[in-house]
Amino acid sequence: MSAPSIHADAPPEVVCDPEGLQYETGPQLGKGGFAICHRAKLLGHEHLGSNTVALKIVKSKMEPAKLAQKFVTELQIHSKLAHPNIVEFYRAFSFRSSTYVVLELCENGSLADAIKKRRYFTMPEIRRFMIQTCGAIKYLHQRNIVHRDLKTGNLFLDENMNIKVGDFGLAALLVSQNDFGAIRRTTMCGTPNYLAPEVLEKTGRGHDEKVDLWAIGIMMYTLAVGRAPFHAPKREDIYRKLKAREYSWPALEKFSNEITDDLKDIVSCLLVAEDDRPSPDHIVGHPFFKLGYIPLQLDSSCAARVPKWSNIHPPSASTIKRGYTEEWFTLCKTSGVGEYEEGKAFGAYGSRRNKTVARDCQKEIESGKQPNIPFPKDTVYLPFPERIHWPFQAVGGLSDITEEKESSSEGQALVETTGNDRTKGRLPRNTRKPDVLPTLKENTEPIRDIEPVRKLVDKQPTRMRTVRKISNPDKVTAATAVTVPIRVPKNFRGVQRTKSAAEEQEEPPRLTQPLRIKKSASRTTEKKVPSSIQAPTIKSARPVRALGPAFPSTEPILVLARLHNLRDNVTRALQRKPSNSRREKPPQLPFVAKWVDYSRKFGVGYVLEDGGVGYIATANDKNPYTIAFCHDGYRHLSHFLKDPKYIEHIPLEYYADTTGEKGISPIEVTDNERRTSIQVVWGKFGRYMCNNLGIDSRDRSKESPHVNFVKFYQRVGSVGIWGFLDGSFQFNFPDHTKLVLSSDAGYCNFVCLSLEAVAHLKKSGAVDWKSVRERENLHGSLQQLLYGSADKADAYKDITEGNHLRAKLEFIETIVDGWIVGGGLGCLTPIDSFSWTGPQLEDSRKNEWASVGRFGGDVFWP
Repeated sequence: MSAPSIHADAPPEVVCDPEGLQYETGPQLGKGGFAICHRAKLLGHEHLGSNTVALKIVKSKMEPAKLAQKFVTELQIHSKLAHPNIVEFYRAFSFRSSTYVVLELCENGSLADAIKKRRYFTMPEIRRFMIQTCGAIKYLHQRNIVHRDLKTGNLFLDENMNIKVGDFGLAALLVSQNDFGAIRRTTMCGTPNYLAPEVLEKTGRGHDEKVDLWAIGIMMYTLAVGRAPFHAPKREDIYRKLKAREYSWPALEKFSNEITDDLKDIVSCLLVAEDDRPSPDHIVGHPFFKLGYIPLQLDSSCAARVPKWSNIHPPSASTIKRGYTEEWFTLCKTSGVGEYEEGKAFGAYGSRRNKTVARDCQKEIESGKQPNIPFPKDTVYLPFPERIHWPFQAVGGLSDITEEKESSSEGQALVETTGNDRTKGRLPRNTRKPDVLPTLKENTEPIRDIEPVRKLVDKQPTRMRTVRKISNPDKVTAATAVTVPIRVPKNFRGVQRTKSAAEEQEEPPRLTQPLRIKKSASRTTEKKVPSSIQAPTIKSARPVRALGPAFPSTEPILVLARLHNLRDNVTRALQRKPSNSRREKPPQLPFVAKWVDYSRKFGVGYVLEDGGVGYIATANDKNPYTIAFCHDGYRHLSHFLKDPKYIEHIPLEYYADTTGEKGISPIEVTDNERRTSIQVVWGKFGRYMCNNLGIDSRDRSKESPHVNFVKFYQRVGSVGIWGFLDGSFQFNFPDHTKLVLSSDAGYCNFVCLSLEAVAHLKKSGAVDWKSVRERENLHGSLQQLLYGSADKADAYKDITEGNHLRAKLEFIETIVDGWIVGGGLGCLTPIDSFSWTGPQLEDSRKNEWASVGRFGGDVFWP
């Protein structure tokens, strides 16, 4: 009787996970020590474009127990990695008698597969593959992970021939989860041809991450020659050769590949004692990489046949003087590896790059989310800290995007799919080239500090203003006043013109009121507001043309007047005074249900709750910042998803401030290139935001009788701010709460967490997706929400206190006050002094400051 197989049985035709996702299984891709891998298709998500995945399958009951622990460790490590050159981990679950791991599918197989078909790789290809590998290894080492099984069989190629490091079955943490001290590993493991000498030593000293650097040298030799340098029929002979560094290169006259001397040199620098091996940054800094030709794109045919390089030229004198090619710079920047100047290296990939995985593993265990084999029937194991909940992830090649996947609790507009509101985090990275925005170029001009200059009102280069820092969010009444200098924008000045008598009579009454500039918690001083404000004049020769008068509410001077009123009413609410608002009935407030922040390159996209879809394109030398908006955009996007050519039929409306001083008006974009660029980005942003939602075919074109869209966006650290055409504002806080204020702050909507979710957030620093989907949506005046009313005192007051509404209003008061002092919407200086210190998720992204549609021009801070 034969012994039972260590491998799992072949999967059924359809596999279903506990969240209802179904996978149609395909042919086997490979077989490892105890796992098999099958191709699969995710059913019901064809709109994603590429919905194929790889299923790694193991027996749910593994023997011996040590094998199960090995698999659990692999899941723990792999699930915490996010790099463009590492195979993406999506989820794991148990189905019937097997456990399934859903992974990114690499369409072009492994480098080992390709070598069998081709015999060797050319120098340009080796440069490309090894730079991407070094980027992944740098990322792993900075997170205290050693792969320990790097080889050509574990370097996979995606559909665009990008390297993806996979198979973390032998990976290990090089720190203790208890004391986080550095340790070395002593287990002998790996593939014989790729083992480093220190792994074979019997002194007990062990090995560390430098075994991966040795493996890089082995792989470079193997890719060029077609076999490993220490290859031998017997394992003992392999070990003898590698200990003695006994290897040779084939004779050039007898070998068809053109192996260069600088390749031989970098390999010799890696196959040395562990303390002498260069780091990933220094590996790609070798002349072999920096001055040789590197293809930024490779065709999939290269996985089976040798390409012909007909346009390779020696590096120019300027390239040699600079020290690297443009292709080297581009590829290294994308993978996060290499020094472009002495002592200046590209940062490792991801905002959590300096945090050891051991800490994440420890927190995962403390929260009870660690993997256990077999998984319970209702459990899906997801990355921790949770990222964007697959399959609801980026498509279309957009990267470095800050986005929200949320809607109001009323659910009147966009239909969400189960699991769409996982805790925020990094997006899965994608370096695909063919789908990158084709007509837009990244502005590489350095960001310069705003020059402090005089302001006509008081002729002072700086002012002092109180910034409130909430030192104790649990006691939201406690605040301290911190005085910081405010630099006045250069373009803030009075209008130099004579006004007619009619104009004098129509002067907004609020502008004659004193401007309050806070000096301390107990004292205010008064400064008169200038009679008018002139925004910087944009170059007259612009490829846009106004189609009608500007919206009166967007004239800078009236915007500033509204800001005074809004700030004053927020202050009155905090002081428990009645509002100055004279509204007869509650207004219909807008709501940004979904958004994507790509402001540093292209702009900001958003989806309103009423189905409108908009895009704010950042300004450039020739164009003002431009708004593209479609009232019934969600319905039009559903057609666009089926037919990309439909983009030409989408009724986009364009708006801009064509003079820089009169406000926003409807425009015609007469520059074809500019208009095409805006259409392309609007379509890509819209597809990105709506692909992962159920298509709602209801016609909303008549639901909003008045025109309203986002005219302004500002990111202040971890808080996002949206300014609407009607003067209302939406503030998105990092704890998944949203506050929408009418233009005079007389009425608001507060999307907030339940008291149970608030308690969980305070305890664990996280909010589960179910709590986000089930948020409360409170309506009323600020006074009602802060202090309750006769009929809703307990319900409103308890929830708003638990969600720190007072602290958030104090922060909003500070922001609006900063705009007033700065002289216009969005003018905060220095902006990084405005920082929300209240409740936020433990894995919130790093703080960023950006402003699109700001008075005086778009501004981005590093």
